[in-house]
Amino acid sequence: MLWLILAVLVAVMPQIHRLPFWFLPMAVLVISYRVYAQIHLMKKGHALVLNLLAFAVVVFLMYSQGFGVSREVSVSILLTMTVLKLLETYRKRDAYLVAMLCYFVIMTRFLYSQDLLLLFYLLLSVFVSTHALSLLQFERNAVWFDKKHMKSTAGLMATAVPFAVVFFLFFPRLGSPIWGSPDIFGEGKTGISDSMSPGSIVQLFMDDSPAFRVTFEGKVPLAGEDLYWRGPVLTHYDGQTWTRQKARVRPPITDYDPELVYSYQIEQEATGQHFMFGLDYVLQGFTGAFLLSDSSMYSPTKINQIKHYDVKSVLLDALHQKISATERQRLLDFPAHMNPASQTMIQEWQQSLQGAPPQAMVNKALQHFHQQGFFYSYTPPPLSGDVIDQFLFQSKRGFCEHYASTFVIMMRMAGIPARVVTGYQGGVDMGDYLLVKQSDAHAWAEVFYESEPGVGAWHRVDPTSVVSPERLATGSQSIIEQRRHWFDFEWLRDMREDMDTMRYQWNRWVRDFNVSKQQAMFELMGFEHHEGTQIALVMASLILLLSLLVALWFWYRGRPQLNPYQQIYRQYIHIMWPKIERESASQRGIQANTRLLVKAQPQLAALLLQFERLYLRARFGQQPQNQAAYQKQLGRLLQAIKQRKAL
Repeated sequence: MLWLILAVLVAVMPQIHRLPFWFLPMAVLVISYRVYAQIHLMKKGHALVLNLLAFAVVVFLMYSQGFGVSREVSVSILLTMTVLKLLETYRKRDAYLVAMLCYFVIMTRFLYSQDLLLLFYLLLSVFVSTHALSLLQFERNAVWFDKKHMKSTAGLMATAVPFAVVFFLFFPRLGSPIWGSPDIFGEGKTGISDSMSPGSIVQLFMDDSPAFRVTFEGKVPLAGEDLYWRGPVLTHYDGQTWTRQKARVRPPITDYDPELVYSYQIEQEATGQHFMFGLDYVLQGFTGAFLLSDSSMYSPTKINQIKHYDVKSVLLDALHQKISATERQRLLDFPAHMNPASQTMIQEWQQSLQGAPPQAMVNKALQHFHQQGFFYSYTPPPLSGDVIDQFLFQSKRGFCEHYASTFVIMMRMAGIPARVVTGYQGGVDMGDYLLVKQSDAHAWAEVFYESEPGVGAWHRVDPTSVVSPERLATGSQSIIEQRRHWFDFEWLRDMREDMDTMRYQWNRWVRDFNVSKQQAMFELMGFEHHEGTQIALVMASLILLLSLLVALWFWYRGRPQLNPYQQIYRQYIHIMWPKIERESASQRGIQANTRLLVKAQPQLAALLLQFERLYLRARFGQQPQNQAAYQKQLGRLLQAIKQRKAL
């Protein structure tokens, strides 16, 4: 019963965070009471109390989750009833039911996530439930922790692995999940969002979880400075927060050098948002996504599970584009009543650079960051009010969003259209793919150099390059001077990266095995889509073959395991006794058999007695010195007895 209670606890634990607030205290009370009742051998509780408790739980469920039928409501009901069933589990039939319910509880966890780390935990949960079921089925003894029995349970689970592989490969798959896409409640990382305020990207810098993985086809960008992964583009600033505004669809890029084109596939983690990422600049959109006029990619549906998409990008120094008068005005807008000191400084620069091209103002701003003692820091002081003035003239310490935001506002003050681009920069080379972490989150600026109003080209300007060039060349980890949090150790980061390699293979070969890949496998085997009967026959044949192999394995394991001396004694029986008498002879000891044989065959008496003495000394003597020598001598005596008997 204690193993059964543990099985319920382990099965329910991964879903505690998504259940109603009252579930945890209820589960603690029920499990604590059931353990107490089991230890003190208490009898089943009163039926009226159990009915009232069940009624109260139903009321709480309806209050917290409503009357509708959904995945969340169904899972909550299943988990709640599984826990409550412990209160009336005093018969073996009820215990079987609880053990089986645990399997269903474990399966519901896959409705929300199929991550590799979760799989390891759920395998442990399956082991506990299976062991509880095994103890019920085979009437084990009362030992709580029996290694032999646990090893037997592990063996039973191992026999299920080949069957699971067959069902995984051959069982028909649907085009979409029955219960809809797994959500990201507790699983996904929001990551880059459609707004940015001081400190928002700094928070991502503390997170080393993967944002997406990139697999290049053919050539790979050599320089870290080229690895700018574009995300949401922000154009509206209210004095504190940057937000994006709706953009139209951008036409494909047509004027470019084919040598600068890179093809790659992205495996993006769930974010619960619409944004997708690509190397600046994406050539054209693809099925299931829009390429907006600000060159960002947008998915019409939220990315609630791992998403794979193929992209082609071209590395350009400038993106030629036309902007409308309304859009141009939006790109010049800033809160004119704020940051007076900054506006005064920009006006002075404009007077000194009168008649110079916009590039001169850009270079002036970058030179200011480089020469005026600015520092790149992931622990900047908090800013409020006139944050641009405070950053430029007081703190002079900030993360990428501080520099990008300040630079864009400075350009707008100077009459140069500009915007903030958020995304990721860099990545970790994992051999087969490039790993981009949440800590690689980055923000940079784009300015619009106009040849005439509304006509010109976008140019990337990253103020971080003049403050912390190593951040762009070697990645975000290069600026870590001290631990970011309690668990920030270099060896732990290395271990997470090694684990991500396993997760990448898991995603590629297991999570991404969809209906199209299954159909491709069938076609490779020579089956067409309509040949369902033949596929079913192949699947049934494989299951039958596996069943026979497992049966043979159990039969082989069930055979008595003989030590070397028992094997020698069996040979002795086979040599000296006819077939019909061997079974009875094997039930007797060597001394009884020797006495009978000496009477029946006195010519072998010397050899038989010598064999008996040596066998008893080798097997039952006190710590024989050389087991191999004894076994060799006994083998020679058997040969001599066999030859003498044949004469």
